[in-house]
Amino acid sequence: MESLSDNYIHLTNVAVQKTSPDYDPEGCKWSMQQIRQYLTARHGVPAVETLFKNIDEIIIKSLHSVQKTMINNKHCFELYGYDVLIDSNLKPWLLEINASPSLTASNQDDYNLKFALLNDVLTIVDMENRLTGKEKRVGGFDLLWNDGPVVADFGNLENVNSKNFVANSFLGCVNDREQQLKQMFKKLELAQKSSQQSSSQS
Repeated sequence: MESLSDNYIHLTNVAVQKTSPDYDPEGCKWSMQQIRQYLTARHGVPAVETLFKNIDEIIIKSLHSVQKTMINNKHCFELYGYDVLIDSNLKPWLLEINASPSLTASNQDDYNLKFALLNDVLTIVDMENRLTGKEKRVGGFDLLWNDGPVVADFGNLENVNSKNFVANSFLGCVNDREQQLKQMFKKLELAQKSSQQSSSQS
């Protein structure tokens, strides 16, 4: 209770924290994987799965609420940054959505995270025209909604509200994004070669 008046402790935004005389940029930011591992160790798998499912729903519903006012143009894109607070009952609260989130790195780990983020964004933009448009996962990004909820490859789409439904979300899960990208492009290359061989034979 003695620390309640210390905004540097209780406001987690780096823009606030970095003005503290005791600010140390090392270790202030965790990856989603680190957060998920920590929460799982403290609260167990079912509670954390529910938490991350609720975060997915916050993202989807917030975008639906502004869908009619968003620019729908295939020649441009926008990156959004979500600030979500998690209370002691593991309930997520949407704090704000940044239309142009800061990409300035505060340390090496933060740089690596944001470099990978931008790399994956440009892969999705696909200026080389290598993707099919049917990909459910690109690097660290998961396709959650495509005119309806997107089911994971191992999930069941019989009933979205059933317990068997598995959304295509791997937020905070172990993901070697570089390996995922290599496998994805290898499959695309093989499919392209097969298509070319079929065209030459016909």
